[in-house]
Amino acid sequence: MILVKWLKNEINTVLHYNMCLIGGMLGVYALLLRGGNFGSAQTGNLIEALISGLEGNVMDMAVRLMALVIYGATLIAVFLVSKYFKGDMRRLCIVIEAAGIVLAGCIPLTADPIVALYPVFFATACQWGIFSGARGYNSATIFSTNNVKQMLLGWTEYIRTKALKEKEKAVFYTLTLTFFHIGVVLGFFAVKLLTVRAAWLSLIPLGSALALTMLKTDSAAGRDTAQSTGRDAAKDTVLKKQPAAVSMKA
Repeated sequence: MILVKWLKNEINTVLHYNMCLIGGMLGVYALLLRGGNFGSAQTGNLIEALISGLEGNVMDMAVRLMALVIYGATLIAVFLVSKYFKGDMRRLCIVIEAAGIVLAGCIPLTADPIVALYPVFFATACQWGIFSGARGYNSATIFSTNNVKQMLLGWTEYIRTKALKEKEKAVFYTLTLTFFHIGVVLGFFAVKLLTVRAAWLSLIPLGSALALTMLKTDSAAGRDTAQSTGRDAAKDTVLKKQPAAVSMKA
């Protein structure tokens, strides 16, 4: 009961760390198996695309630009769907991401490394579009650059001012990086044991993330029910008082 209560209070933060595990696993999967390419961002991919174009390798440039299209189109789609979808976008994202991960684990090592990462670009873009922070902090779960910056600045400011809010920020980003790199370690050993099928192991933390979103919905539903019951009770009280007020007036 204590654990469940704690989870309900910290559900968004726990879910954030859970998704960091997945980000780390997919990151190391791409680097180890797909020619050292990082399938969770576009900086390196765009640089390589430009290099290919300057060297006259039009085909490689086209393949890399298609990765950009997939990544960008996924971000746009997630943004637009979130404006109209009435359900829990996190659940939808998890299901979609699971499909991409399953597909990634089916592509052989002989495939073009960038083409093989198309499902990973798709999955990580979807994850970034939905899981982008917790506790009011903007924090990606699929790469680390800004998380490193915020962690360092948080600890620096805490040492300088002793402000507890800066310590809280520093701890948040430190744990974000910790869970991400735990995912890297898990992904490393998974790749050594399972090669391309290692992607499928990230379905385990995806499953726990889905369970956490259900716990969140259940607790929220309970609060809504309580609030509704309270409103109904207040309404009944008002209605009961009305006849008395009328009779007194008469």
